Amino acid sequence: MKTAWLNVHIVTVDPQDRVIPNGGLLCEDGVITAVGPSGEIAALAQKQGADCVDGGGKYLFPGLVNTHTHLYQELTKGRGSDLSLKDWFPRAMAPVGAVLRAEHMTAGVALGLLEALRSGVTTVADYMQHQPVEGLGIAELEVTQKLGVRMVYGRGYRDIGRPEVVETADHIFRDVDDLKKRYEGDGMVTVWLAPAASWGLTPELMRATRDYASRNSTPIMMHMFETGEDEQGSQARFGKSAIQWYEECGLLGPDLLAVHSVALGEAELAAYQAHRVKVSYNPVSNMYLASGIAPIPKLLELGLTVGLGTDGAGSNNSNDMLEAMKFGALLQKVASRDPQALTAEKTLRMATIEGAKALELDHLIGSIEPGKRADFFLFDPQASVKTCPVLEPISALVYAGDCRGVDTVVVNGKTLLSGGQFTEADEGAILARAQEMAEDLNQKAGPC
Repeated sequence: MKTAWLNVHIVTVDPQDRVIPNGGLLCEDGVITAVGPSGEIAALAQKQGADCVDGGGKYLFPGLVNTHTHLYQELTKGRGSDLSLKDWFPRAMAPVGAVLRAEHMTAGVALGLLEALRSGVTTVADYMQHQPVEGLGIAELEVTQKLGVRMVYGRGYRDIGRPEVVETADHIFRDVDDLKKRYEGDGMVTVWLAPAASWGLTPELMRATRDYASRNSTPIMMHMFETGEDEQGSQARFGKSAIQWYEECGLLGPDLLAVHSVALGEAELAAYQAHRVKVSYNPVSNMYLASGIAPIPKLLELGLTVGLGTDGAGSNNSNDMLEAMKFGALLQKVASRDPQALTAEKTLRMATIEGAKALELDHLIGSIEPGKRADFFLFDPQASVKTCPVLEPISALVYAGDCRGVDTVVVNGKTLLSGGQFTEADEGAILARAQEMAEDLNQKAGPC
């Protein structure tokens, strides 16, 4: 159960942002026990009788952390293209949510996790927003455990909307209790609350969400200020601003991950800072739906935690975190006309240790340090013309990253991708099943 990874260039993303040329790391039972020069780690490995893996001079990065996606949407790539959020959700996604079943879930989740692994992701926060039938959480988490990816599962819900997906508070929280008992405990699965959005919840369910979260130490993820709809809806329903309504319901707090957070003004920024709200930045989706540009530099100036996310493939068309890093950095540069607005180094941290903080997992993952879980990937720039040559590894990954360069992925010490081949999954079978289930789901949902 001891393995040493040798002859790798390690980008640690530790508090000192160390880069260790010709480095190595030793892990035991899924935990990193030593990091340092390759020769020192080799000697330690020999002394402890560890197996040794030659990294062949590749670059070793902490596993990427995707702080927001909807894995079922892998089956909806291209459905409802070229629409705004206001039209896209009711026309493209809501009909899908009403007819979604376990067989669709398992196919979409399996495909999404393979795509995540191929882009260096080891931890996924999946916001499972639709619950039209019982057992979809179990269906998803069984696939997740089989494939070995670390998962933050957001149990989505609403009490306003299509009758197929509306639930009562008692039913919602019983299911959350059951999922927590079934799957939490070893750090591989964490269950969160995932209320849909302001327009999908009554004040009573919003308050019940805060009550459950506080009593059970269960964090919350929620779509917030993705566009101006939060504000317009709150003014129409309650005659007050959305941020005021959120504060009155007790929603805001350091255990809240506010997904998107594009349409933020001074009042919203002040409330986020006062309550230490965390943010998930989803640049590709925000561009795809023409939602706007999240004020990431301002959020960082306020000292807030910001992680990176792909959002679901329905509003992105992939779960590629390498793409999200590049677009995320470039979008902030062009918005501010400042090339330093979001640097490669800041972007990598957002996709690793800051993402881990956003998911309250930074004690376990997000950097290459002794005591943390062995979640990392090896990047081979020689595997793609896009990434070769490398003069600076972080810039190479962020601005020229290519899934073909992701050679090896290790989660909790277990190798899930080796030499570009999956060790725990039949990729061909998963792709074929996803195509079959996508066609079935699209037919059942009907045209947009």
